[in-house]
Amino acid sequence: MRLLLHFCWAAMVTGFTPVFAQNALQPDPTGTAAEAPLVAPAAEVPPSRVGRVSFVSGAFELRGAGEVGWARAELNWPVFTGEALRTGPRSRGEIEIGANTLAFSDGAEVEITGLRDRVTQITLSHGRMGLSLRQADEDESVEIYIPQGGVWLLAPGSYDVDTSGGDQTAQLAVFESKARFVGANSDIEIAAGHTVVLKDLDATAATVEPATPDDFVEWCRGRDYRASSLATAYYVSSHMTGFAALDSAGVWKVNSDYGPVWLPSASEDWAPYRFGHWRWVASWGWTWIDDQSWGFAPSHYGRWVLIDDHWAWVPGSFVERPIYAPAIVAFLGTPGVGLSSENGATVAWFPLAPGEAYWPSYARDVDYVRDVNRGNVRDVGTIRMPANGEPSLEVFDKQFANRQYASVVPRSVFINGRPVDPALMKLPEQRLHDAPVLMASPQLAPASAQPVARAATPTVIGPATLVAVKEGKRSGKPIRTASVQPQRRDGQTVVIRGAHLRAPSYAGSLHGRQLIVLHAAQPRGGRRAHG
Repeated sequence: MRLLLHFCWAAMVTGFTPVFAQNALQPDPTGTAAEAPLVAPAAEVPPSRVGRVSFVSGAFELRGAGEVGWARAELNWPVFTGEALRTGPRSRGEIEIGANTLAFSDGAEVEITGLRDRVTQITLSHGRMGLSLRQADEDESVEIYIPQGGVWLLAPGSYDVDTSGGDQTAQLAVFESKARFVGANSDIEIAAGHTVVLKDLDATAATVEPATPDDFVEWCRGRDYRASSLATAYYVSSHMTGFAALDSAGVWKVNSDYGPVWLPSASEDWAPYRFGHWRWVASWGWTWIDDQSWGFAPSHYGRWVLIDDHWAWVPGSFVERPIYAPAIVAFLGTPGVGLSSENGATVAWFPLAPGEAYWPSYARDVDYVRDVNRGNVRDVGTIRMPANGEPSLEVFDKQFANRQYASVVPRSVFINGRPVDPALMKLPEQRLHDAPVLMASPQLAPASAQPVARAATPTVIGPATLVAVKEGKRSGKPIRTASVQPQRRDGQTVVIRGAHLRAPSYAGSLHGRQLIVLHAAQPRGGRRAHG
């Protein structure tokens, strides 16, 4: 497999903490809508690829980009660049990214340092992590950073990375496939069935031992699966996070009008976007967090339709890399107010049906809007962005198929992220029919007591086209400085110097001078570094 090892700072950095954007809100005991800024259409589109929290046992916590405090990790919470996760004593947690699974033993702490279409970068500051890599295309890179350096997973397989041994030791086990470790003074290939033990922070002392499974490895294997054995993998892309949970929770059928549809094995009163709650996640805004273990994929991709009094999820035509959306719904009411009723202000929403376009309120890039609808709108070329950046009037005048099945709750329930089902209200069908449609967002700010997560501005860069490495000497030890020149889309060269390198979170606070060691590895046949 051809590996694009973009560049690695195997770092012995005594310094700086990563800088992220954040939006922290202070508690507001009144529970009213805060005067917080809403998500404005961004110049850059949000991440198209996310993971999800897929398993929680004990104390599994999450920290948003740039935040200081930790919060309980929720099932089906979207995981994206800049978020950190940790497990407490006697606890375990798991996240899925497409078909790949990352499991954490007790006492682990990781940060998602990069999550893009073809790049996954995870920093394991301490603890232990098991990885089931089921999907690693030829042009993809999966990179794990530990205090001793970087680990590249070279092909689908089973891996274990353990930094919990103390005394600056780490163990890198490959049960299936192969990996490569690059440290300040080491470059080691790890074959299947072997464990490399790094005995100091500089990774100068390393031994190779047989890879021996223990209780944690067996637990990971017990949760493992083969994507090719799932029926869902024949209908949707394995790049769709959450797809693997559908097989055990419903059945697939082929409908003459909609093609493949998935029917959940749920109770008769179940309806999409009803059993769960809303959370504010910048830079998407209002995001649906489903209660069901299988609820991630059907909430963030595809469309819903009622067939013979049963809700069916329609994934649409096959898209290799579908774009994540916070909730495929439309709202009813007045922007910034909601929908009025005899009992006060409410918020109402309904799932979009096949063929109905989703118009995000957080982006005005027409290519992004088309991509997020690809596979669910017959001809995305008909989606055009007017000069004012708003959907055309024809969109609002559509006869939305699911409008009459809207879920309605008091506004306080919505903005505070409370469970929807216990608070459901019933409004006259004509009231729902006559209400204005709001595409993708009710334009309400979250209550200031609700936790807010923010996606970090990506700081990883693309494949290097030139790496210049100059070697100097200081105090008898080699010091390598470097510049990396990746190509921008417009063909111009961007020079990235040492000051732009993003330190992993374990580096701590700034103290004195820092030494950053940059290792550059090129694909076979690629241009070599000059030094």
